[in-house]
Amino acid sequence: MSSQDGPNGGGRGAGGAEGIFTLSVAGEEVAFLFHRIVVPFTLLLRLLMGWIFLWAGFDKAINGFSAEGFLTHATSGPLHGWFTDLGASATALSVIEPLVTYGQILMGLAIFFGAATRSALFFAGIMMFLFYLSQFPPEHDLFVDYYLVYIVVYLVLGALGAGRILGLDAFVERIGMVRDRPWLRYLLG
Repeated sequence: MSSQDGPNGGGRGAGGAEGIFTLSVAGEEVAFLFHRIVVPFTLLLRLLMGWIFLWAGFDKAINGFSAEGFLTHATSGPLHGWFTDLGASATALSVIEPLVTYGQILMGLAIFFGAATRSALFFAGIMMFLFYLSQFPPEHDLFVDYYLVYIVVYLVLGALGAGRILGLDAFVERIGMVRDRPWLRYLLG
C-alpha cells in the first residue's frame, strides 16, 4: 500500500509540489518521488485515450464496419490462420463486429468520464492485445508497436487511479456500498 511523507502529502520540494510515496512490490518496499504535475497530465491522458476509443467506435457505428477485410487480409504471424478463419465465419463476424464497435464506444465513455475506469482499461487492454496478436510480428519493429504502447498507457492510467481525478469513480467510491466493500475500488478508480 502507499503512504505519503510530509504534511498533507506535500513531501519535499518547492511549495509542497512533491511527495515521497512508498509501495510494496512482492514484499519489497519501493520509494519514489511523486510530483503533483502528474495529476493534470493523468487527467489529460485519460481524456485523450477515452476520446480515441470513443471516436473509433462512433466512426465504426456511423460509417459501417466490417471486420472481415481486416481479419482475412491484414492479419499476419503465427495466429494468421485463426484470424482468417474468424473473418470467413459469418457467425464469428456477427459477434466480433458489434463487440468491437460498441465495446469501443462503451470503453471510451467509461474512460473519458472516469466511470469504472479500471474495468474499462482492462478490457481496452485486452482488445489492444488481440489487435497486437493479429498483426504479430509488427511490420516496422521486431516487437513494439502502438498497440503495446496503448496497453502500457492503460496500465499506467489504472495504476494511477485515473478515474478518481475529476471522474465519476471519485463519487461512486463514496457510496456506502462501495465504501463497505473496499475490493470494489479495484474495479473503479
